[in-house]
Amino acid sequence: MKNSTTPKWAKQKNKAARHAARIRMARQWLPSYTGTHLVRAYREKFKVDVPTALNDLEEIGALTPEQAAAKRQAEQKRQEHLRREREAKKQQAFYDRFPDSDDRFYFIAGYTSGGAPYGVTWEEMGLSPWELPEEES
Repeated sequence: MKNSTTPKWAKQKNKAARHAARIRMARQWLPSYTGTHLVRAYREKFKVDVPTALNDLEEIGALTPEQAAAKRQAEQKRQEHLRREREAKKQQAFYDRFPDSDDRFYFIAGYTSGGAPYGVTWEEMGLSPWELPEEES
């Protein structure tokens, strides 16, 4: 038989039973915790996400409602920052596919002596800016 590392409480059949078992264990674990990052330690110990950890810690009285609200707001800001970073990375990867393009030119063939670009425009290609041609999609 395979040795499982999943704790017994996590194998409960329904969500309410898992929650009750986790809260019961958390009440025993909390007095022995001595670190500074309570939410992180709780998440690692019980393998839950941040909102669940905050709800559980608030329920057992380890965090005041004000502390939990502040941590929820900080987590929302962190998630929003990560989302913006992912979008920026995705957009940069898209622009990297067209290194010789800009908002006016589909392909920049070169530059005049005055520094003005010349080449094939998006309109000449029959596309709107940054739209992929049908055969590349």
